[in-house]
Amino acid sequence: MSIFRLSCTTCALRAPGKDELLETIEHAPPAGFKYWGVAGPPFWTAGVPQWVDAEKINRLATEAGLVGVTEVYAGGIPTDSVKAAEIYVHYSLIHSFCLAERLNCPLVVFTGGVRREGKKGLEASVAGLRTLLPLIEEMPVKLALEPHYLSQYQDEADYDYIFERIDNPKLGITVDTGHFHAAGVDTKALIRKYARKIWNIHLKDHVGTQSVAIGAGEIDLEGIFRTLNEINYDGALALEIEPEDTDNLPRYVTEAYEYLQKLIEKATGKRAE
Repeated sequence: MSIFRLSCTTCALRAPGKDELLETIEHAPPAGFKYWGVAGPPFWTAGVPQWVDAEKINRLATEAGLVGVTEVYAGGIPTDSVKAAEIYVHYSLIHSFCLAERLNCPLVVFTGGVRREGKKGLEASVAGLRTLLPLIEEMPVKLALEPHYLSQYQDEADYDYIFERIDNPKLGITVDTGHFHAAGVDTKALIRKYARKIWNIHLKDHVGTQSVAIGAGEIDLEGIFRTLNEINYDGALALEIEPEDTDNLPRYVTEAYEYLQKLIEKATGKRAE
């Protein structure tokens, strides 16, 4: 049976001059969210995650009424060389997984870095993943690779390349509805193809390559929810809104919660957690 958990990522409240983490703690609970995802420069910048005060973040979130972190966003594996990828994993990326463990978070998410011509970038990324996976084998944290338009993880062929070379129970996929839409990917077909690897969903609505408020774009979110229900998806539906008019983000987050709940109930017969 599928279990959907609506989560508000800090990306949904990222605005110039504001602290997206504190904005999320302030605005997500009143909107209805019980879960949230952690992103932003302190979390993806090399050398910083080991210094983040996880205890304080947990306390602030709990006091606000949030019950769990669904993901920690990390910086992507460098794609310029195999050596650079391996060094980054050992001296930086591993700290993101340690932070996720301190936040009682089950998942780390990152995308593919600079897209390279040919297979060089994917070769470096695979080498980095092969270095990383043994290091997290005993940790209660998994990795779900996210697509970004024009990054090294962009489309189905990129995921095919990776999963043809690595089949590991710690390695899965974050489906980003906006970035897949921008890249022309058939999101529902990819979900069916990689059903056992779909561990996280980033919810965006888009017009072309531009993120807009949920419900104002072209993406068939209801159809995606139906497809996830078909594969008995058990995980987060993590809201990300990255529109041009960032002044309206608190309102967009509030409106998105009930709009998404109605779509989810229509597609599955019940509301999300």
